[in-house]
Formats: sequence, structure tokens, C-alpha cells
Amino acid sequence: MDFFQRIPLASDSNPKSFVTIRYDNTPDTLFFEPSPPQRIIAGLIGAGMMLFIASLLVFGSSRGGVLDGMVTLNRLVMAGFAGLLGTVLLLYANPRFRLRVLGAGLLCTVGLISLPLFLRGGATPLGEGVPRVKVTAATEAPKMKDEAPDLVALRNRIGTEPLEEEIARLKAEGSTRVAVGLWLRELQEQHRFLIRDYILRTTGADPQSHYYPRGSGNFLMVVTGINMSIDDFAKVCAPLGDIVQVHAAIPIIEIKVRNSNFLEMSIEKLSNKADPDYYVLNLSELQSIDLKRVEKAVKRLMDSSPKVLRTDITNRLMELLIGEQISFKADVCSALAVWSEQPGRAGEVALKEAAELSSKDLEVPKEMIALVVKEGITEVVGILDKLWEKNPTAWESLYADVGSAAEAPILAHLNTKDEGKRRSMVRILGKVGGVDGRQALQAMKAGAEPELNILIEASLAAIATRVSS
Repeated sequence: MDFFQRIPLASDSNPKSFVTIRYDNTPDTLFFEPSPPQRIIAGLIGAGMMLFIASLLVFGSSRGGVLDGMVTLNRLVMAGFAGLLGTVLLLYANPRFRLRVLGAGLLCTVGLISLPLFLRGGATPLGEGVPRVKVTAATEAPKMKDEAPDLVALRNRIGTEPLEEEIARLKAEGSTRVAVGLWLRELQEQHRFLIRDYILRTTGADPQSHYYPRGSGNFLMVVTGINMSIDDFAKVCAPLGDIVQVHAAIPIIEIKVRNSNFLEMSIEKLSNKADPDYYVLNLSELQSIDLKRVEKAVKRLMDSSPKVLRTDITNRLMELLIGEQISFKADVCSALAVWSEQPGRAGEVALKEAAELSSKDLEVPKEMIALVVKEGITEVVGILDKLWEKNPTAWESLYADVGSAAEAPILAHLNTKDEGKRRSMVRILGKVGGVDGRQALQAMKAGAEPELNILIEASLAAIATRVSS
């Protein structure tokens, strides 16, 4: 009932004395708990950012690199900011070792800031800051003495210094190849690599050929290591747009780019065979510089009826067949088998290509040999015989489609011990054999296995229908 009393109980007037316990200061949990995820992520971002900026400053500072045209001061600001921000993030991520992290971060920042001071390639500003050609009696180069003022002004506007340096390098090395500049106007940046791949593929230029941005959608592309005249090079560049002028003295080809050439039309329109423009549009796709679009057009045309533009499409397909960078030659041959209207032309091109592939011991597409056989070119038996030796089953039907011209080459394998080849040879002779083939089969009957003997009898019966006794 003590809890319900109205009058407080008498308390002890002499409480017992006691000594209170004193504790040390409560330690910060950051020093003994595991690091939370946000600190780990912050540390990774800080370290990764400094590594990325360092690689950018090292590999992107050369001519044509990502930082081409950025002055040294701007590069220093970028490096300093990246180092400062990375150090702050690392300090946040490592509260236990702040002094060590601060020292390492400052060291990395100093290293980043020092990179632009040593790597000055491409630090010339673009546009008006491009080194000008100074035409004075004392300093002008001999090649510029007779240049007109408008040509000098064009050099200054384009900034031809990289092209001149490349021309001088090739000359110093005694190279027979040349360098040419492409002045690409109004080029949308997303099409740069498509154009570069096209130029490298069609001219055999050095992969070191690269762009120099000049602002306002204009680019100077230095194409080096080519072995053709500037006029021939201009013909190669025709699909890129309108050739404004060929400045042979510089040498630069000025092109106003048609960016619409690099855009594919809707697949519905390109696949609609009932559309009157179906063949015109797909012929245009065949002439695109984008090989992916070309391959799609080839596959559409190989399943189409050759109604209109047959000659133009056939000629373009034959150009693709002999292209070194074309990886879909099997589809091209299938399309030529449909579109070729003059027997012999497409077959001769395919035969030449097959012979080249065979000489290099590369894979020869079956569609390529099928096109040659369809065109009635019997010279293919030499290539076909080598292919048949490697894989009799795969090439047997095409070998037999050659006709009587295949009899002599196949009889050369009469003494083979390979059972697979012997059976294939018997079946081929049954389709193409004549008097010599019949005599060879009759000689094979002696000592032949029962299964092979059945094939021989069937082939002899087939020969008997074609050759009289």
C-alpha cells in the first residue's frame, strides 16, 4: 500500500555514501565498424575518376585525340579539379587513415597537374587559334611562294599544319605513298567513324588517318598512306556528298557532306515489294558506305524477282563480290544467281574470287561455286576437285552438276583407299561418266564390298542410259 499513500514516507536522513564510476569518452563508431556501402562507392568513384582523367591526358592529348584543341590552361584546370574532387572522395571513404589518404591524394593531384605540362600535343586552340601561314619574304616556305592569297587564306581557315607535317614525314621516310586532306563541311559528328571506315576500306589508307575538328561541324581528315592520285581519291569520296572543289596544290578535297546519305530508310518501305520504288531504294542501299545496310539490301534482293534495274544491280553486286572487306560474299553470290542476266560475266568474277580464296587456303563459300557452275564455266573443276578432296560429301552434288567435264578429274582418284571418296566418286560417275567412267566402274567391281558394289551397279545402269554399247 506504500504506492497509495498520501503522505510521503520518511526518508533516510543519512544516506550511505558511494563512489560513482567514471567512463572514458565514447569512441567514434567509424573506427571499429565496417565501412558502409556509400563510402566504398565514393572511394571507387574518386580513384576511378583520377585514373580516367590521367589516361585521357596521356592518350587524348595527341593530334586528333579527344583533347585536340584544348589549351594547356584548360587541361590544368581539368586535372586540378579531378585531383581535388578525387582526394575529397577518398578522405570521405577512409576516415581511419585520413592523413595517409590526404598525402596520397595530394601526390596524385600533383601528378595529374604535371601531365599537361609535359604532354602538349594538340594543345593548339581550334578555329582562330590554329597556327597561321605567315607569308613574308623571310619566313615563307618555298612551296608557298607562288600561292595565291585566297589559297593562303584557305590554309589558314582549315588549319593545314597536320597535313603538311604528315606530307613532310612521308617524304623524309622516302615513302612512295602520299597524304591527302579531306575538308568535310557540315558533318554531323556521329557519322565520323562511318566515313573513316569507308575511306580506310576503299583506299587501303593507313589506320593512323584521323580527324582534326575545326568547329561548326567542320573537320579536317588527314588520310595518309594512300597510293592513288587526288583525282582518283575524289571519285572515292563522291558518296560522301557534294565535292565543292579539289585543291590539288594543298592537297585537299573540299566536300559539303550530305548527312542524309548515312541514314537508313524505314524497313517497311525497303521491304515492300509492291512499292514502285522498291528496286530504286534497294539499289541506293547497295551503294551505301555502311556495309550493314548493304548486307541487308543484298539479302532482300536475293529473294526478289529481277524485274527492273537488273543491269545496275548486277554490276553493283559484282563490285561487292571482289571487295576485300566484304564478309557476306555467299549472300552476294546467291543474289547474283538471281539477278545475273548475261551468263558468264558473274561466273567469271566468282571463279576468279574462288581461285584467290583457294590459293590463300581460305574458306570458299558453296554459293560462290554454285554460281560458277550455274553459269556453265567448266574451268571450275580444278578448284572444285581440291574442295571435294577435303570434304567429298559437301561438294559431291556441285561436282556432279559440272557435267561431263568432271569425268576426267574424278577418274584421277580411282586408286584412292578412302571409302568415303570411293563411294562419292562412284555416285558422281553415275551422273557424269561416259565410256571411260563405265570402264573404270567395271574394273572396280572386282573385290568391291557389297555396299559399294550396289552403288557401282546403279551407276553403271545410269551410264547405260546415256552411252550406247
